[in-house]
Amino acid sequence: MDINVTGRKMNVGDALTTYVGERLETVTEKYFSRSIDAKTIFAKEGHLCRVDLSLHANQGINMQSRGESEDPYAAFEVAAEKIEKQLRRYKRRLKNHHNAASAREAAVELARETVIAPEADNDVGDDQPIIIAESVKHIPNISVGDAAMLMDLADTNTFMFRNIKTGLVEVVHKREDGNIGWIAPSEQG
Repeated sequence: MDINVTGRKMNVGDALTTYVGERLETVTEKYFSRSIDAKTIFAKEGHLCRVDLSLHANQGINMQSRGESEDPYAAFEVAAEKIEKQLRRYKRRLKNHHNAASAREAAVELARETVIAPEADNDVGDDQPIIIAESVKHIPNISVGDAAMLMDLADTNTFMFRNIKTGLVEVVHKREDGNIGWIAPSEQG
Protein backbone atom coordinates (compact mmCIF):
# COMPACT_ATOMS: atom_id res chain seq x y z
CA MET A 1 0.00 0.00 0.00
CA ASP A 2 1.28 3.45 -0.95
CA ILE A 3 0.97 5.90 1.98
CA ASN A 4 1.66 9.60 1.44
CA VAL A 5 2.09 11.81 4.54
CA THR A 6 2.49 15.56 4.06
CA GLY A 7 2.36 18.67 6.23
CA ARG A 8 1.08 22.18 5.62
CA LYS A 9 2.50 24.93 7.81
CA MET A 10 4.17 22.23 9.91
CA ASN A 11 6.99 19.73 9.70
CA VAL A 12 5.92 16.09 9.72
CA GLY A 13 8.78 14.12 11.24
CA ASP A 14 9.86 10.54 10.68
CA ALA A 15 8.22 9.31 13.89
CA LEU A 16 4.79 10.65 12.91
CA THR A 17 5.17 9.34 9.34
CA THR A 18 6.09 5.87 10.62
CA TYR A 19 3.19 5.91 13.10
CA VAL A 20 0.69 6.90 10.38
CA GLY A 21 1.99 4.20 8.03
CA GLU A 22 1.82 1.42 10.63
CA ARG A 23 -1.65 2.46 11.84
CA LEU A 24 -3.12 2.63 8.33
CA GLU A 25 -1.56 -0.71 7.36
CA THR A 26 -3.13 -2.30 10.45
CA VAL A 27 -6.57 -0.80 9.82
CA THR A 28 -6.74 -1.67 6.13
CA GLU A 29 -5.34 -5.20 6.46
CA LYS A 30 -7.98 -5.91 9.09
CA TYR A 31 -10.80 -5.32 6.61
CA PHE A 32 -9.27 -5.59 3.11
CA SER A 33 -6.26 -7.36 1.73
CA ARG A 34 -5.80 -5.00 -1.22
CA SER A 35 -5.92 -1.31 -0.37
CA ILE A 36 -4.31 0.82 -3.03
CA ASP A 37 -3.21 4.07 -1.42
CA ALA A 38 -3.76 6.55 1.39
CA LYS A 39 -3.05 10.28 1.65
CA THR A 40 -2.69 12.01 4.99
CA ILE A 41 -2.34 15.78 5.18
CA PHE A 42 -1.46 17.46 8.47
CA ALA A 43 -2.24 21.18 8.60
CA LYS A 44 -1.64 23.66 11.41
CA GLU A 45 -4.56 26.06 11.92
CA GLY A 46 -4.01 28.35 14.88
CA HIS A 47 -3.50 26.19 17.94
CA LEU A 48 -5.20 23.17 16.33
CA CYS A 49 -3.81 20.50 14.08
CA ARG A 50 -6.16 19.26 11.36
CA VAL A 51 -5.73 15.93 9.62
CA ASP A 52 -7.41 15.14 6.29
CA LEU A 53 -7.23 11.42 5.53
CA SER A 54 -8.18 9.92 2.18
CA LEU A 55 -8.09 6.15 1.61
CA HIS A 56 -8.56 4.48 -1.75
CA ALA A 57 -9.58 0.87 -1.19
CA ASN A 58 -10.24 -1.74 -3.86
CA GLN A 59 -13.02 -1.50 -6.46
CA GLY A 60 -13.00 2.30 -6.64
CA ILE A 61 -14.02 2.87 -3.04
CA ASN A 62 -12.76 6.21 -1.73
CA MET A 63 -13.14 7.08 1.93
CA GLN A 64 -12.38 10.41 3.54
CA SER A 65 -12.25 11.63 7.11
CA ARG A 66 -11.04 14.60 9.10
CA GLY A 67 -9.76 14.96 12.63
CA GLU A 68 -8.81 17.98 14.72
CA SER A 69 -6.93 18.26 17.98
CA GLU A 70 -4.11 20.22 19.58
CA ASP A 71 -1.84 17.16 19.21
CA PRO A 72 -1.09 15.80 15.70
CA TYR A 73 -1.21 12.18 16.94
CA ALA A 74 -4.63 12.71 18.54
CA ALA A 75 -5.95 14.45 15.41
CA PHE A 76 -4.74 11.55 13.27
CA GLU A 77 -6.38 9.02 15.63
CA VAL A 78 -9.75 10.80 15.26
CA ALA A 79 -9.47 10.62 11.46
CA ALA A 80 -8.21 7.00 11.53
CA GLU A 81 -11.09 5.90 13.77
CA LYS A 82 -13.58 7.43 11.33
CA ILE A 83 -11.95 5.57 8.42
CA GLU A 84 -11.96 2.34 10.41
CA LYS A 85 -15.66 2.80 11.15
CA GLN A 86 -16.39 3.34 7.45
CA LEU A 87 -14.38 0.23 6.53
CA ARG A 88 -16.21 -1.83 9.15
CA ARG A 89 -19.59 -0.65 7.85
CA TYR A 90 -18.62 -1.42 4.27
CA LYS A 91 -17.34 -4.90 5.17
CA ARG A 92 -20.53 -5.63 7.15
CA ARG A 93 -22.70 -4.52 4.23
CA LEU A 94 -20.75 -6.75 1.87
CA LYS A 95 -21.33 -9.73 4.15
CA ASN A 96 -25.04 -8.97 4.52
CA HIS A 97 -25.47 -8.13 0.83
CA HIS A 98 -27.11 -11.40 -0.21
CA ASN A 99 -29.20 -11.87 2.94
CA ALA A 100 -30.78 -8.44 2.67
CA ALA A 101 -31.89 -8.72 -0.96
CA SER A 102 -35.58 -9.15 -0.10
CA ALA A 103 -35.49 -6.29 2.42
CA ARG A 104 -33.80 -4.08 -0.17
CA GLU A 105 -36.49 -4.91 -2.76
CA ALA A 106 -39.21 -3.94 -0.25
CA ALA A 107 -37.41 -0.64 0.42
CA VAL A 108 -37.12 0.03 -3.32
CA GLU A 109 -40.85 -0.51 -3.80
CA LEU A 110 -41.63 1.76 -0.85
CA ALA A 111 -39.28 4.43 -2.24
CA ARG A 112 -40.98 4.29 -5.66
CA GLU A 113 -44.35 5.00 -4.00
CA THR A 114 -43.07 7.90 -1.87
CA VAL A 115 -43.63 11.40 -3.26
CA ILE A 116 -41.70 14.28 -1.78
CA ALA A 117 -43.32 17.71 -2.17
CA PRO A 118 -41.05 20.33 -3.78
CA GLU A 119 -40.03 23.40 -1.79
CA ALA A 120 -41.71 26.72 -2.50
CA ASP A 121 -40.16 28.67 -5.37
CA ASN A 122 -37.93 31.52 -4.31
CA ASP A 123 -37.44 34.59 -6.45
CA VAL A 124 -33.82 34.27 -7.54
CA GLY A 125 -33.80 37.01 -10.13
CA ASP A 126 -31.27 37.24 -12.94
CA ASP A 127 -28.30 36.29 -10.77
CA GLN A 128 -27.01 32.93 -11.88
CA PRO A 129 -24.54 30.94 -9.79
CA ILE A 130 -21.00 30.68 -11.07
CA ILE A 131 -19.68 27.19 -11.80
CA ILE A 132 -16.36 27.01 -10.00
CA ALA A 133 -15.16 23.53 -10.91
CA GLU A 134 -16.29 20.58 -12.94
CA SER A 135 -15.02 17.04 -12.79
CA VAL A 136 -15.38 14.00 -14.97
CA LYS A 137 -16.18 10.82 -13.07
CA HIS A 138 -17.10 7.28 -13.93
CA ILE A 139 -20.75 6.52 -13.16
CA PRO A 140 -20.91 3.03 -11.63
CA ASN A 141 -23.55 0.48 -12.65
CA ILE A 142 -24.86 -0.61 -9.21
CA SER A 143 -27.99 -1.07 -7.12
CA VAL A 144 -29.67 1.67 -5.07
CA GLY A 145 -28.51 0.11 -1.80
CA ASP A 146 -24.91 -0.05 -2.99
CA ALA A 147 -25.11 3.59 -4.14
CA ALA A 148 -26.29 4.65 -0.67
CA MET A 149 -23.43 2.65 0.87
CA LEU A 150 -20.82 4.22 -1.44
CA MET A 151 -22.21 7.70 -0.72
CA ASP A 152 -21.85 7.01 3.01
CA LEU A 153 -18.32 5.65 2.57
CA ALA A 154 -17.25 8.63 0.49
CA ASP A 155 -18.79 10.95 3.12
CA THR A 156 -20.59 13.00 0.47
CA ASN A 157 -24.11 14.40 0.34
CA THR A 158 -24.98 13.10 -3.14
CA PHE A 159 -24.02 10.15 -5.32
CA MET A 160 -24.88 9.59 -8.98
CA PHE A 161 -25.10 6.04 -10.35
CA ARG A 162 -26.61 3.96 -13.13
CA ASN A 163 -29.26 1.65 -11.68
CA ILE A 164 -28.33 -1.93 -12.46
CA LYS A 165 -32.01 -2.92 -12.86
CA THR A 166 -33.32 -0.05 -14.99
CA GLY A 167 -30.15 1.15 -16.71
CA LEU A 168 -31.14 4.76 -15.93
CA VAL A 169 -28.93 7.38 -14.28
CA GLU A 170 -30.23 8.05 -10.77
CA VAL A 171 -29.12 9.95 -7.64
CA VAL A 172 -29.15 9.21 -3.93
CA HIS A 173 -28.70 12.10 -1.47
CA LYS A 174 -28.68 12.85 2.24
CA ARG A 175 -31.80 14.71 3.29
CA GLU A 176 -31.95 17.36 6.02
CA ASP A 177 -33.98 14.99 8.23
CA GLY A 178 -31.09 12.47 8.20
CA ASN A 179 -32.71 9.99 5.81
CA ILE A 180 -31.47 9.09 2.36
CA GLY A 181 -33.44 10.32 -0.65
CA TRP A 182 -33.50 8.62 -4.03
CA ILE A 183 -34.12 10.49 -7.28
CA ALA A 184 -35.11 8.38 -10.29
CA PRO A 185 -36.29 9.71 -13.65
CA SER A 186 -39.87 8.98 -14.58
CA GLU A 187 -40.39 6.29 -17.19
CA GLN A 188 -42.64 8.63 -19.20
CA GLY A 189 -39.69 10.74 -20.30
